[in-house]
Amino acid sequence: MGELAEQIQEAAEHGHGHPGSLNSLVGVAVAITATVMALTSIAGGEGVQEMNLTASEVNNMWAYFQAKSTKQHLAENSLALLEAQGELAPQAAPVLKPRLDRYRAEIQRYDKEKTAIQEKAEALEARRNHLQGRAARFGVAEAAFSLALALFGLTALTQRRWLLGLGLVFGLAGLLAAGSAVLSVGLSHAPASEKADS
Repeated sequence: MGELAEQIQEAAEHGHGHPGSLNSLVGVAVAITATVMALTSIAGGEGVQEMNLTASEVNNMWAYFQAKSTKQHLAENSLALLEAQGELAPQAAPVLKPRLDRYRAEIQRYDKEKTAIQEKAEALEARRNHLQGRAARFGVAEAAFSLALALFGLTALTQRRWLLGLGLVFGLAGLLAAGSAVLSVGLSHAPASEKADS
């Protein structure tokens, strides 16, 4: 981008110097577009960081869900073994009953906890998907602004007014894409994943 900026500056210096000259218009267009592009780049970068953090939270939540599933399976297996032991030795039923009740309660608790974790994970996935769409719009905006700046540079070099118009169209497209990203309705930030039980 450095060479393009130098070429635009040189072309502007060799221009007529009148406030309404083509090079003056190009200079104003470049200044505005570059400023908006810089702001878009900052906002887009922050959005990508938030998207990556949310993606990490999604992974953590699903890992937490898997840990609960593993604990539930262990409790189910222990319950099945104790039930089999009770069938083989009915005289041990009074001793096994408290353990059987504990494993049944654990299985129900894990099932409830997994449902809550799954809801949180799905909410985080929805937020991540929203942020991905928003980041894509910021990317489109930056690409459009880059094309606009290139066309403004060509305008200064060739003195063709239609290139200025085309650059303004790309600049407007970038502004619309950035505006849609900024104004997109955000989802409320989901809470960070809970710590796994020890």
